[in-house]
Amino acid sequence: MFVTKHAAELCALLVNDLYGELPSRILAALFTKGRSTITQLGLYTQLGPRQIRNGLGVLIQQNLLYHHTDADTKRTTYEANPGTCYNLVRSGKILEMIESQYGKAERDLVQTLLLLGYARIAELTHAYVSRAPRSNGHANGNGVNRADSGLIESEAELHNVLSHLIRCEIIETVRPQSFRNPSDVYHEIEAEVTKTAPGEKATKTKIDQQRQIMEQYRAFKDQPKALKRQLDQFGGPVTKRRKLGSGLGEEDRAMEDDMPPLNPNVVVRVNYDKCLVELRSHRLASFAKDTLGEVTGEVYRTLLGLLTMDVSRCRADPFLGEESIAQQATATTMDVYEHLDESVNVTAGIGKAPKDKIDYQSAEKIKTAPAGNDMINDDSDEDPSGPFDSDDSDDMGTKGSFSRRSRSVSKTNGARPTKVTFEDAATSTDNRLDQMRAHLLLLAESKHRFVRHCGTQGRGQWTVDFDQVMERLRETELDASIEQSFGRHGLRLTRILREKGKLDEKMLPSAALMKKTDVQAKMLAMQMAGLVDVQEVPKDNTRVANRTLFFWFFDRERSQAQILDDLYKAMVRALQTLQVERHRERNILSFVERKDVMGKEEEVMTAEHYNKYNRHLEEQNKLLGQVMRLDEMVSIFREY
Repeated sequence: MFVTKHAAELCALLVNDLYGELPSRILAALFTKGRSTITQLGLYTQLGPRQIRNGLGVLIQQNLLYHHTDADTKRTTYEANPGTCYNLVRSGKILEMIESQYGKAERDLVQTLLLLGYARIAELTHAYVSRAPRSNGHANGNGVNRADSGLIESEAELHNVLSHLIRCEIIETVRPQSFRNPSDVYHEIEAEVTKTAPGEKATKTKIDQQRQIMEQYRAFKDQPKALKRQLDQFGGPVTKRRKLGSGLGEEDRAMEDDMPPLNPNVVVRVNYDKCLVELRSHRLASFAKDTLGEVTGEVYRTLLGLLTMDVSRCRADPFLGEESIAQQATATTMDVYEHLDESVNVTAGIGKAPKDKIDYQSAEKIKTAPAGNDMINDDSDEDPSGPFDSDDSDDMGTKGSFSRRSRSVSKTNGARPTKVTFEDAATSTDNRLDQMRAHLLLLAESKHRFVRHCGTQGRGQWTVDFDQVMERLRETELDASIEQSFGRHGLRLTRILREKGKLDEKMLPSAALMKKTDVQAKMLAMQMAGLVDVQEVPKDNTRVANRTLFFWFFDRERSQAQILDDLYKAMVRALQTLQVERHRERNILSFVERKDVMGKEEEVMTAEHYNKYNRHLEEQNKLLGQVMRLDEMVSIFREY
């Protein structure tokens, strides 16, 4: 992972804020100098061996370093782990997501692991059992208080929660190989497979060697999931994501109550890759909510939860490539309906339209491949009634909802028809299902391509092309950033260049409907910011200006990298400002941290100092809120 100057400075600031100056100085030296030994770190930081070992111990405990001991030289080298260092800023988002998706007990356990870095199950058991309420000198092991507190209060309950999070891949096991840089492991496997003795000819083809390298590297990446596979074999796959008050589904809770205790010597830690998958789903659901409405966003959130159940990371592993992504998951309408929260009012958020104004054949179009793929097959022309019953295709309600028609009893005893009409099997469940399905169709028809209708089983199959959806989201954020910095005219020019590619300078004014001087001034400003650039193509060897063509172009990758670096810089400045504010109010903050003052600030402090303390809290919340918003943009451009 390439780390810029501002990204390294941001990681060092985060470590300094959470763990102190000593680990931060060592981490900054590793970012600057690269992989180093303890002796080299002593030269870089001017610290003694004892201080360096203490700082390295903190960094290793928090998974902020890669380290490896060479088998031949017995020398240990240390290298910074920039991904985990940056994830420190997301701790609050991760905990909030865990509580909303799984429950308070799961949030409590993940918070403990975030504080500890990694821990043995025996250590976690001792910590949670020792804090449990006791009655008559014995721990209350039946967990009866969980309904009130929502926290873990017994060993059996800890093992149940831990098993559930391991099966959901939120928590992974730690092995000695887990502290090595994956790129080093890959290159070591590659060297071992391709190694030949002196004078010996290679007996394997390059294809066989590459296949063997992929198999061994995949086995290395799957090591943390060994315990998950064992739990899945014992209790079956996790199929229910609907939460109860405790955060677990009924089926999951019933199965996990019967699971045997976990091995106390197993070491566990938080799996940030899976947490990022959940955060991405939350961001996409918020994007759909802002675009199409709150109810449609909730339906989309449920669909994303089903599709990402077996997704381990947002982006493919750089060494495995596309092979690391399994076959694209799909979910049926019935699956979404079963997992959708019953409190969601699916009748809201959908407009009503007359029957003759709806093109059902276009709405029910089946796309078996993502947009832009030559293999797209329009199955709706062959079977327009695929996801519906034969009566449903021509019997949509006049209000635009997909409901069964009212039928009348034609005749009774061969006499005149009766006036009694009724809904043929039109129950409230059918109406709710059809209304929820309308939200899925709305997502599929959106210009952002939130959902793709890919099959007809189970009242319709749905999938999400994450690459395309995230590309649309990145474009939205990129356009917002350009418009904020260079106005609507700058956004118009960059959109033209994105659509047309390289464009002659003389054609830009007419394409953008702007004056030539305004175009030149705006393009020069964006060139200085690194968003656009110009290519000179001389017509002859004289290379004079009037015999040269100037082609402007927009480099999206470079622009995103520039925006990322600007985001890192803004986050660094916000955290530095927060440090200055804390230093300025250090006397008040040290007074508030006293145990006899905490919780009674207004009673103990004078009015002047209390108002100053409140103003500091407001400024701190604003700065931290700005950091969180910047982190959301960083996640969109880099992680999701």
